[in-house]
Amino acid sequence: MDGVAFSEVRNLAPQDIPAVAAMFWRMFKPANTKIPASLADYLSELYLDPGNSTGIISQVHIRGDGVLTGFIGALPLKMAFGNAPLQAAICGPLMVEDHIEDPLAGARLLRAFLTGPQDLSLSETANETSRIMWSKLRGRVLPGYSLEWLRILRPTAFAAEAASRRFKFLRHGKLLSGPFDLFAHAIMKTSIPEKPQGVNDCSIELDMLPPLIASWLKDYELRPDWDLSTLSDVLATASTKSTYGTMHSRVVKSRTGKPLGAYLFHGGRGETVRVLQIIAAKGQESTVLDSLLYYANSIGAVAVRARSQPQLLEAMMIRRGLFFQRSSTVVHTGDPRVLEAFSKGNAFFNGLAGEGWNRLNGDEFV
Repeated sequence: MDGVAFSEVRNLAPQDIPAVAAMFWRMFKPANTKIPASLADYLSELYLDPGNSTGIISQVHIRGDGVLTGFIGALPLKMAFGNAPLQAAICGPLMVEDHIEDPLAGARLLRAFLTGPQDLSLSETANETSRIMWSKLRGRVLPGYSLEWLRILRPTAFAAEAASRRFKFLRHGKLLSGPFDLFAHAIMKTSIPEKPQGVNDCSIELDMLPPLIASWLKDYELRPDWDLSTLSDVLATASTKSTYGTMHSRVVKSRTGKPLGAYLFHGGRGETVRVLQIIAAKGQESTVLDSLLYYANSIGAVAVRARSQPQLLEAMMIRRGLFFQRSSTVVHTGDPRVLEAFSKGNAFFNGLAGEGWNRLNGDEFV
């Protein structure tokens, strides 16, 4: 009890990194016992950036006996609301051990994060416990940004892939499923994706994407305010996700060569590919989504999984995908105009603008 009474929440320091790395590995990689040295290096790079002058700093919970028992990650993100600059803070992992002995540790960490110098606080990975804490601290859940969308391309192969995660001997079922997929499509009333007419879909180097993304972001009232160098770094980091597989970066263009949108996903043949980002010029969402589905099917993917955004919801819905909720996107701000932008779907968030791009999501650090 004394350890709880004299516990504290303070800024993350370099000497805390080994304990934070160990906690992360225990909580998110329980089947792997050996902690890779590269994880601690990456946590230092991500959360102890010497160039960060925003005052937005990750927090740790220290028990009265000096043992680190909690952590909340915080990353600054410059945003723009119209022409006005805003400083956002992105909430990373919220981890607490020994929470039975100190049940308020998580709430104290979250409160310390939310009372930072930022104009708004955001997270796209709030589990149910975190969502409740955000709500009690006047955070708002954003339903249009909180759904996962699953479009099954090869129904029997998808079922075999899902089963093989638990029973390895079933992995060969994915290779034998082809003859049954047409029948399964008929039962599910879905169809094989067709190639969109009048557009070209091609691979694009990551260093060619930043100016295109910046041009499409202008359609949003509330948006990240990246400089091209920062966005290039985000894209380069996002390419390394050994758990999810190879990254595909594609751009969709009109017949005249005008870029209409782009998409990024990880995975390949025989896998459920995980979409990191879909971004399109206004009115071109359906075309870009159709291009993604056609390309994913052409390389042998069994399904496409993507996070929702309000601009994509209609296009996703009429393509007969399945919606489910695994984590919540949440926002905390005292500015009602910001809340209105989110409620109207006029804010760009999730993926590259959230937490999905960094290596803590989808990498084994090997």
